[in-house]
Amino acid sequence: MRAARGKKGQFIIIAALLLSIMIIAISTVIYGTVTYYRQERWEEYVTIVDSIKTASCNLLQVGLANYTQTLNQAVLRDYFNLWMRDVRKAYPGFGVDLSYSLASGIRSAYGVSLNYSLGLNRTWNQRVSFSASDATVNIDVASVGLAGYNFSSHVFLKMSIRDAAWYYQESKRYVIMNVTAEREGPEPVVSLKASNFAVKLSGTPQPFTVKHYYGFKYNCFVYEIRVSSITSLPSSIEITLQDSRGIKTVSYTTNIQQSSE
Repeated sequence: MRAARGKKGQFIIIAALLLSIMIIAISTVIYGTVTYYRQERWEEYVTIVDSIKTASCNLLQVGLANYTQTLNQAVLRDYFNLWMRDVRKAYPGFGVDLSYSLASGIRSAYGVSLNYSLGLNRTWNQRVSFSASDATVNIDVASVGLAGYNFSSHVFLKMSIRDAAWYYQESKRYVIMNVTAEREGPEPVVSLKASNFAVKLSGTPQPFTVKHYYGFKYNCFVYEIRVSSITSLPSSIEITLQDSRGIKTVSYTTNIQQSSE
């Protein structure tokens, strides 16, 4: 009887140990599965938010390019309305909801105060010209409890006519204009070619050449635009810039120096 009771006690102990091992193993598997699932789901949410950020910036670029080409003030609003509808359709089951706010009134962009209307600004026909777009996007993801997350995006193009001079000599006469260009950052635009510019002197389109260099006088990257065979001092200079994104801006000046050197 003592032997039987001993064997029975050993069986209970072994069974309890096996049960404990099974519980620990199952708990580990369940925890790992849940943790992996949560991690995978969270990565999906992060991907969605990053995609929305990228898309909104691209939308601001396309909208600003379209606006500077057509002067359609409502284009950015129309683009955002269509985009919001498409985003809701693209992520069914996630409870993704978007809203947006287009910049209105005076706002600062990279140290410059610009007057926005429906998220767009066009400050042209002066020595320093600007084209800009600005919007704030709000994101709610109901399935993860994310609410009220928002971010702002800006697109910006600036051109400055640093100086302009008409050189008159016996053998040749020409106009040289030194121009700088910046985009959001602000950072210099260094990849422009002659095809990115158009030049008018006294309202008349002119052929020209472009070269670029680092201007120590201005402490920045400079484009030198030269128009040859100009027999008299022009009354005005108009330079149009269109960058690789299709965004355009127009600078204008009547401040033209004369030099016989």
